[in-house]
Amino acid sequence: MRPTTPYRPLDITIPFPELAPFARTGTRLHPRRGAPTAADSSVGGPLLWPADEEWPVCREHGRVPGVRPERARRYETIVETAWARPRPAGADGVPYTDAERAELDEMSLSGYQPDRHDGTPLPLLALAQFYARDVPDLAAFAPPGTDLLQVLWCPFTGHEDGGSSHFGPSTRLRWRRAADVTDPLSVQPEPPIVERTGYLPRPCVLYPEQVVEYPFADYLPSDLVERIDAWEDAFRERAGEAAPWYQYDLSLAPGWKVGGWDSWHRTDLVRVYCAACGSEMRVLLTIDSYDSGGSWGPYPPVAPATGVSVGRDGEYRAFVCPSDPWHPHRMSMQ
Repeated sequence: MRPTTPYRPLDITIPFPELAPFARTGTRLHPRRGAPTAADSSVGGPLLWPADEEWPVCREHGRVPGVRPERARRYETIVETAWARPRPAGADGVPYTDAERAELDEMSLSGYQPDRHDGTPLPLLALAQFYARDVPDLAAFAPPGTDLLQVLWCPFTGHEDGGSSHFGPSTRLRWRRAADVTDPLSVQPEPPIVERTGYLPRPCVLYPEQVVEYPFADYLPSDLVERIDAWEDAFRERAGEAAPWYQYDLSLAPGWKVGGWDSWHRTDLVRVYCAACGSEMRVLLTIDSYDSGGSWGPYPPVAPATGVSVGRDGEYRAFVCPSDPWHPHRMSMQ
């Protein structure tokens, strides 16, 4: 069944019609475990990459410790297989076989002695790709003549991107025209280690769904915010805990999405400006550790599928320049 966002508890532009000009569409991506191909929009799937084009690498990390992707995936496979096994009624714990338990114990012990890289440049990890035909809001950001966005990252923190440090992986955005790729790469490179398993995406197919969003409150005029706050207080006096909140129920959808508005729920608003021209940037992509929250939880419900966890189970956002889509993007964590 295709994931669907429930209707909003109410239309916030009815009590506050002045919010209507702030409305933006965003495309919720709803990643779900699957077996995507290079011809699909996906998270964690193969990229449509030209065989004769060099695969990008990270040169900032040398002999760093980490986890081998194959070991992380093997651990996940064992756990998922055991959880899917029938259990007697009332049984406690996960029904591992003796061999599975021994293998997990060995992995846990070896986790205290991390794998190490030999110091050569690390191939970037394919994180996601989005075709404009699948993601309605992507076309508004795409440079002329392109219809495919590919996202790669170095799965280690502590980078210096664009002269500013941040707390997430270093990312690359690659725009291209899909029809130009006539000889695609058959086997894509992968870094031999990742800093942690939360930077290793599971293969997911997407179920894009366009929704309407309104700004984080700090973007709005202060007098309007005061009236929204007073409206919320009065609503809660009448309806109790069932009353919706602007911030959590009526403005910003959680989860992976393209376009829409950006949330600043863990800090004050920090406006993001283009280093090349000074224009205020817009959020292109939100990478979220969760796909649901409050009344936004899609139906049917599902546990987080991508395996990606950024920051303290937060959001990692890519901002791009509205004046020139080829200007360098910037990243921000919430």
